[in-house]
Amino acid sequence: MILPRPQAKIAYLMKSFPKISETFILQEILALEKAGMDMHIFSLQRPQEKKSHVAASQVRANVQYVPSSFFDNPIGFLRANFLLILANPLRYFRALRFVVTRPEAGRREDFVQACHLALTIRALGLRHLHAHFINKPTGVAELVHLLIGLPYSITAHAKDIYLSPPEELARKMKRAKFVVTCNDYNREFLSSLSSDRTSTVRIYHGLNPEYFRPDPGSEAMERLPLLLSVGRLREKKGFPCLLNACHYLKLGGYKFRCVIVGYGPLQLEIEKLVAALELGDVVSLTGMLAQDEVVDLYKRAAIFVLPCQITDDGDRDGIPNVLVEAMAMELPVVSTSVAGIPELVEHGENGLLVRPEDPAGLAAAMARLLEQPQLRQQLGKAGRAKVCRQFSADENAAQLKALFLGTHLPIPEELERGTIEKAAEDRVA
Repeated sequence: MILPRPQAKIAYLMKSFPKISETFILQEILALEKAGMDMHIFSLQRPQEKKSHVAASQVRANVQYVPSSFFDNPIGFLRANFLLILANPLRYFRALRFVVTRPEAGRREDFVQACHLALTIRALGLRHLHAHFINKPTGVAELVHLLIGLPYSITAHAKDIYLSPPEELARKMKRAKFVVTCNDYNREFLSSLSSDRTSTVRIYHGLNPEYFRPDPGSEAMERLPLLLSVGRLREKKGFPCLLNACHYLKLGGYKFRCVIVGYGPLQLEIEKLVAALELGDVVSLTGMLAQDEVVDLYKRAAIFVLPCQITDDGDRDGIPNVLVEAMAMELPVVSTSVAGIPELVEHGENGLLVRPEDPAGLAAAMARLLEQPQLRQQLGKAGRAKVCRQFSADENAAQLKALFLGTHLPIPEELERGTIEKAAEDRVA
């Protein structure tokens, strides 16, 4: 296959890459590379997970891990600071003053990483920095912008939005060239905080419909209808609600089994609830699985369930990517009317929606689908049609590519002739 010629050099910044729960970023990177974008990936942390998705090996971009402490690379940090000061003392000391007075935590680590990143980005000739998540990665991107004037943009997702102070969000968006988010619910919230000069754009997360394709014969191999749920074991996913709903189904005499794929801080609590509700014979917890393993479960499932909710501290999902994946697999989905989910799941058209934290209502919706195979098929086909229409990775990456190609700021005058090293040499001379 002949790949398109690269058309831009973009730095992509994430907290950790690759990360097994962030398949949406992986799909975006692959789609942008397919569209001809020349990218360099920076990760603020090394991955802590032992597993990774097979698709991560398909990424062509270089992946570079940014030192997070002075002691990780002291000579490199001192060299970066020396050259940044020589290149533009005013910028450097303004950035230093800013980070010292910045209200959010992580000032020292962010400044160390921003200095390393700023020098590396200029040495590589990268012309734009895009940060995934508006919390820590954007905090580092903001400092890079203050240090060398490089334009940056943001993709904001869920927890990073709703667990951040509004004044912090507004400040970061004001300096950004543009902000992307993955649903209209988020866009409206962010737009209410944004200045007039920063556009906030909704671009849905995309996937490859050819990879997420149903296998009609797989479900028939299951002895009992399989109810599947996938997600981090966190409060906002609503897994206790799902377990209570399964308890009601079991008391009602329904025959099924339920598999929950995921890992996270509520692991022990969920295991205890499974035991307390005497669901050990029908509910299984798989722990962390790679994407190909999850796809195999999608193929065998009868129903996909994810009863999302808003937590007391405001955390919530936008549009969970596993809902998009399940619908692409022609699975009938049951979820809740929280945040951006109704933008994807239209009740009675391509899935069923219930109120959050309502196990009886959730059980009733699952029972309805267990009793009506024809409805399951109808909703599943409508769900895949919507995903193919609005959530294609290639089409959505094309929107993002257009933003990248149209938004580069001029390079600061003192850096126009080359790298920071060249600018520093000229100042010394």
